[in-house]
This record gives sequence, structure tokens and C-alpha cells, in this order.
Amino acid sequence: MTRSILAGATLALGVLALGAALPASAQDFGGVRLRGPASVLDRVESVGQSGCRLSSTNVTVGVNRALAAGSQARQQLGTDGSGGCRPLVSTQVTAGVNLALGPRSVADQSIEASGPRGLLAATNLARGVNFATGNRSAAGQRILSRTGQ
Repeated sequence: MTRSILAGATLALGVLALGAALPASAQDFGGVRLRGPASVLDRVESVGQSGCRLSSTNVTVGVNRALAAGSQARQQLGTDGSGGCRPLVSTQVTAGVNLALGPRSVADQSIEASGPRGLLAATNLARGVNFATGNRSAAGQRILSRTGQ
């Protein structure tokens, strides 16, 4: 039984990683639709002159687990990548895996992340896997992903 639970947890983590990777790879094939090429060029030049990075990527991942009978696990995780500069393009990924796998086990997870909003584009992805199995086990999860102004 423990082997099947760990296999399920491994599968859930793999699905979560795939879900986080797909939007990031989609950016390589997408792009900004040039409604006003001159205004886009002005934004690119203004960022280059300000000393800010052209792109920003923030990744926050938490894994929390209560495995033994009657065990408790609590996790609080927070990141702030908002900084003072606004890049042209920003990507933020916030992900969590929260598992209560033993009888009477309790797992609580809270993840909060914030990042800058890109001048031209911003991609924000938040995903979570929350799983409780076993007699009277409980799992609670809160994931908050914000993009600044």
C-alpha cells in the first residue's frame, strides 16, 4: 500500500512539473502582437536605458507531507520578487504538493508569491496537488500567486 501511495505522489509531482513547464515553453513560440511597432520599440528602448532586466522569471515550489500515523506537517512559504524594475516580459510559477498519507495525519500548506508585471506581457501560473488518504486524515492547501503593477 505504501508503494502505491508513493507512486501516486510521484505521478502527481510529475504532472505538476509538466503543468508548470508547458506555459514556459509556450512563450518561446508565442510573442507580442505588434499593434504599434513604434510603441513596442519605445518600450524596449526605455527598459534598456533604465538598467532593468528585459525578462523576469520567479518560481516558488513547496512540498509538504505527513506520512506516519498521527503525524502533522505544516508549511508556510512566501516569496517576493516584485522589486523596483518592470521587465518587458515576466513569468511567475507558483506550485505546491501537499500530502497527508497516514491514518489520522494532518498536512497544511500555504504558499504566497508575488512578482512584477511585464510591460509587454506577463504569464502567471499557479498549480497545486492536495491529497489526503487514510482513516481520518486531512489536508488543507492555499496557493496565492500575485502579479504586481
